[in-house]
Amino acid sequence: MTHQRSILKGRWIAGAAVIALLAGACGGGGSSGGDTSGGGGGASGGQVVEIDVASSGFAFAETTATATAGHVVIKSMNPQSTGHDISLKGNGVDEHGDVVQDGGVSTIDIPDLKAGTYEFYCSVPGHEAAGMKGTLTVS
Repeated sequence: MTHQRSILKGRWIAGAAVIALLAGACGGGGSSGGDTSGGGGGASGGQVVEIDVASSGFAFAETTATATAGHVVIKSMNPQSTGHDISLKGNGVDEHGDVVQDGGVSTIDIPDLKAGTYEFYCSVPGHEAAGMKGTLTVS
């Protein structure tokens, strides 16, 4: 009987370990700097334009981007440890995403972006002047 109890105890411990493992894999907890949103609202239904920060320096990976008029969501992933954001100005638009770093994503959501030419830039003081900007053409 002692041997049977030992087997049952071992099975119970193994079962508890599996349950704990599954609970950890399913659950809760926050993220470490992932997507952040600025400029109001989520990215549901809009055309997504990705304008990522370059891997180093005060620059975006691209200096030009295009979009179609309407609901536009601009996302900018920043791989650097220096904080940057994505901002957009022109034609009455003045939107700013959150400042992010280390893989975070700065986002702006414009529900009704009109056709025209806009400037995207980083609004952290000194970054735009250092060349961290580009042109978004909306048609």
